[in-house]
This record gives sequence, C-alpha cells and structure tokens, in this order.
Amino acid sequence: MSVSSTSRRNGGAPINSDEYFGATIVASKELGDPTPVLAFLAQSVIETLAGIRDVEQSARWLTDGVYQQLKQKALAATRARSQSQIRELRPNLAIGKISTFSPRAGVIEGVVIVHNRGRARAVAIRLEAYNNRWRAKSVAVL
Repeated sequence: MSVSSTSRRNGGAPINSDEYFGATIVASKELGDPTPVLAFLAQSVIETLAGIRDVEQSARWLTDGVYQQLKQKALAATRARSQSQIRELRPNLAIGKISTFSPRAGVIEGVVIVHNRGRARAVAIRLEAYNNRWRAKSVAVL
C-alpha cells in the first residue's frame, strides 16, 4: 500500500517570519485603557531609581532596550547613594494628571505627573502594542 500526496512543498520560497512572529498593529481600543499602565509604569520607574523596587518587577511592560537602560540607571543611582552615604527613603508618591495622545493605531504617548514630598516630576512614556498588550518603548523622567 502506498500513499501519495498531491501537494508539494515549495522548497525555493523561504517562509516570511514576519507573517508569524512580526509586529502586529492593533487598534488602541482593543488593548484597553492605557491610563492604569501609564500610572503603574511611572510609579515603578521612580521607585526603581530610588532603589526600593527591583527593575524585574516591571520587565513585563518594558521593551528590552528600556529594561536595560532602566537597569543601568538604577545601578548608577545605587552606586551614587552608597558613595554619598545617603540611605534609601521610601518615596511618598502620588500620581497626578495623566495626559495621553495617540499618533497612530497601537501607539500611545503619555505624560504622568508624579508628586513626591514637595517635588513633582514628569514621566514621559511611549506605549506600543506588543502581543495584544501595552509595552513601554521609551521612558524619560524629567
């Protein structure tokens, strides 16, 4: 008994991996409200730089580049604190106004005002759709 197949694999054409693994553009409405993600990321970035939160706790919401940059800045801040004998104080953070703008589908640019003991900081975050969830492509603390 023999089995024959009428379909043949085209060995000359490589599979385009972007069709299976590439970035997909998803409408912002399908990803849900980005405001809680922006608030969480702003607070976690400030706490990471203050030395009271580990950067790994935010890794799920950060791209590899942002993760590495935040890890390096947190390490530098820890070294600076240890050299100046300043102990780590837990910041008393309050999230203020959150402004968002969507330049295109699947992208949100937001600014979060974070208040801490008489000082306010602005955290600018660019969120992009990645596997049907928000991830920070860029973070800047002003």
